[in-house]
Amino acid sequence: MSTKKRFTKRTIFLLALAALVLIGLFWDGSPLGSLVLRQAVKAKFSSVRSVTPAELVAWRADPNRPPALMVDARPEAEFTMSHIDGAVWIDPAAPDLSVVANVPKGNPVVVYDAAGTTAAAMAQALQGVGYARVSYLEGGVFAWANSGQQLVDAGGPAEAVYLVNWKWGRLLKSRYHP
Repeated sequence: MSTKKRFTKRTIFLLALAALVLIGLFWDGSPLGSLVLRQAVKAKFSSVRSVTPAELVAWRADPNRPPALMVDARPEAEFTMSHIDGAVWIDPAAPDLSVVANVPKGNPVVVYDAAGTTAAAMAQALQGVGYARVSYLEGGVFAWANSGQQLVDAGGPAEAVYLVNWKWGRLLKSRYHP
């Protein structure tokens, strides 16, 4: 009888765990999917510093810290729809580093993309050409928007973030979908 109870408790536990994992993957903004992606990017690009949206907000608000050059490493259509205020655009498909050529290599640079993967790779490339204080935004513009931070477009505040496809769109809360 105790074997049957233990099996039942174990089965209930495993079913509950599976339900939590599924909820985490399909919840609005997919917190579990975002966490898994962020950890994979950190593992692959361990030599590159990352900054969370909360850390970046604090950094930008601190008058004692030098302002970081914000680099948007998404395709132009995504940048045009919305981006972090003050960001410059670099095409990730054909990076033209002339945008950062006049930035001293000791100045801070923060690169971001949609979810963090391309930004980490571009940050690593910038390190390779001598930029010493380069970081990437963990979770990219999706994490920035999901945390309630403001985005802009050419006309001012923006409400939507470009979605490449529905799979990536699961990482972004639905209120930011176009």
